[in-house]
Amino acid sequence: MSSPSAVLSARSVRGVRLARFVPWLIETLLVLVAIVLLLPDFERVAAADHGRDQRFDEAGVLRARQAFAEPVDRAEKRASELRLQQREGLGELRALADAIASIEGETQPFVERFRLTQGGESGPAPLRCAAGWVDAALRPVVDGGDAAAQMPRANAVLLLAAALDGHGATEALARAAVLPPAPAPRPSACGSDELPAALGAGAALTGDTRQALVHERKNEAMRELLRMAGWQWAGWMLLGLLLVQASRRVKRPAMGVAASLALWAGVAWLCRVPWPFATRSFETARHDAAPWSAPAPFVLALLGAALVLFVGAALRPAAPPAPPQAMSSRIGYPGLVLLTGLGWLLLLELSANGHPGNRYLALYHQGHLWLGMTVLSSVAFLRQPFARATTWALSVGGETARAVRQRVGAWRGLAVLALATVALLAVFGLALSNMRQLTSELGRVWLIVGAAWFFFLRGGPLAEGLARSGGAARAALRYVWPMLFVVAVLIAAMLVTRDMGPLLIAGYASGAFLAASVAMWWHQRTGRTLSAFAGAVLLFAAWIAVATATLFKLGSIDSVTAMRLESLAAPLASNNDQLALVGWFQRAAPHDGFGIGAVPWCGYAGGLRCGGVPAQIHSDYTFTAIVGVFGMTAAWIAAIGCAVWLHRLIRHHGRVTRGEPRLVASSGRLAHDAQAFLSWMAIAWVVMTSCQLAVTVAGNLAVLPLTGVTFPFVSFGMTSLVVNLAFLALALGVDVPARDRDA
Repeated sequence: MSSPSAVLSARSVRGVRLARFVPWLIETLLVLVAIVLLLPDFERVAAADHGRDQRFDEAGVLRARQAFAEPVDRAEKRASELRLQQREGLGELRALADAIASIEGETQPFVERFRLTQGGESGPAPLRCAAGWVDAALRPVVDGGDAAAQMPRANAVLLLAAALDGHGATEALARAAVLPPAPAPRPSACGSDELPAALGAGAALTGDTRQALVHERKNEAMRELLRMAGWQWAGWMLLGLLLVQASRRVKRPAMGVAASLALWAGVAWLCRVPWPFATRSFETARHDAAPWSAPAPFVLALLGAALVLFVGAALRPAAPPAPPQAMSSRIGYPGLVLLTGLGWLLLLELSANGHPGNRYLALYHQGHLWLGMTVLSSVAFLRQPFARATTWALSVGGETARAVRQRVGAWRGLAVLALATVALLAVFGLALSNMRQLTSELGRVWLIVGAAWFFFLRGGPLAEGLARSGGAARAALRYVWPMLFVVAVLIAAMLVTRDMGPLLIAGYASGAFLAASVAMWWHQRTGRTLSAFAGAVLLFAAWIAVATATLFKLGSIDSVTAMRLESLAAPLASNNDQLALVGWFQRAAPHDGFGIGAVPWCGYAGGLRCGGVPAQIHSDYTFTAIVGVFGMTAAWIAAIGCAVWLHRLIRHHGRVTRGEPRLVASSGRLAHDAQAFLSWMAIAWVVMTSCQLAVTVAGNLAVLPLTGVTFPFVSFGMTSLVVNLAFLALALGVDVPARDRDA
């Protein structure tokens, strides 16, 4: 017969298991609910897989590829046969006339675009002109021309080769080079064109023809993506859920990363994902649409890296057991599923029915989302090793800084730090001045890590003594100066790179961090909590007011910001009418939105030009895009829901760590509290992302100017999405404290 203590012990074990199973079950069910909620909208997108105006049909591209070989001969031959039938009365006259008009309508745009001629000198006129001109210039060489004429002829030959290669700078080089004079008589294909213009036009036509095959591959991939995007998204989200849940239980993180890389490499091959870093070419994970075609090099590279990691982890001795992990919020991963699904839905709709120049957005986003999910899964496995490494690095850095300060003095050490920072900023500005997406994300990472570092180091007992020593003003300055340094470096970096959009977000977030810094100093100095909180709120509100007033007063120093401010002040009279278009679109949208496939992204006017919403609707004006598809209420639900979701991600972090550098019991030994710094990083990231969300919504409502500010996790943009997913992976999990493990 079992003793009462054994029965109670068994019941407590079952209770612990049930307590761990229920959050897992809720998280899984919420993910399934999010998938079921959005899948019908993906099916509506799939119903129009050729896109509005049949933009993803391959017929036009195939005709463009064949334009040089058989420009209009076949079409003209068919039209001649139909005209003969008209004259002989064979067939219905109206049907014959419509068929002839259709052939002429399909052929004429290509004749005009490629400037095709017929007869004995068929082909693109610019290339025939350039070739005839160069041929006439070379004839005197065969007849024994003088040496002085060799240089212009050599230039002409090289430039003709550049035109045939499709080089974009051919015309500019031709206008700066010494060229042979016009032959007499001039080639008939030249008309009034000079040689530089003919070379430039020929290079453009050659480039277009070379891109025809790429466009054909993109069109085929887009049609396949529109049909399968919903199921791909659902499968990816379920795989991500499986890997995130596994990361909380795996004992060897390197093996988890290896499994993540191998699985996502297989996903890339199976779904034919485009390589996200290919800027000038289009490379997919499978070379063609055949089910078992060879994988691309980047897929093989990922599989090779996974194999190396797995073998290395298997050969290394097992590390000491790490603290068990748990989810930070039950709606953490399900919220990501909803946001990424909403973002991909919008990009599919914009690709299929929006501005023609944005027709491949969803295809590019497929690669971005795949890369982001790969990063999310891998970082989730590396969360605890990363925490231990950063905590160790902070300890080493703190001891090094203390040694330097004792050797050279505080002020000299600060001067050395300032000089090193200025030098780094100079190199940073010169190297990355033309890569604004990268510079803005690096600046954001700097502020997040810098703020986390400040709060981590200023939360301990030593900082309490610092806050209470000396006069109030001097103590506050000594306490807050590291945060002031972090903010000053960020502002200087953004000014050097002229990246003003992220500077606005960083400015608002810096106010939140500074207000929290002052509140922490006041609390440690006086022990009061309510007054510290009230002071932080008032200081942050004042900071927002001052930052906004400064933006409107001094924003004109940057040309882009000045244009956006002009558009904000006078949307109908400004050269940039984007806010006027956005405001019109929001007012014109029905309460429930236009719906998938029915949104007038280009307005209702005819013609080839898209005169509707701005082309940046996929990034700056994502809030407006949500209004157009789902309505204003849904847009506000998405914005407020995103803010609530961000808060829920960090709500429980304060329960698992005190957020200060201290030693805790781990596996029978003392170790640094690795969770503390990660929690501060998660809080700083949530503050930054919340400010970004507020700025983008305010910009869409014509309250603030927008310059490249995206809706988190929803807008198009690889760098922003991948960085956010990496920080989200750090925030999704927490280490279970020893008191909860023993309970």
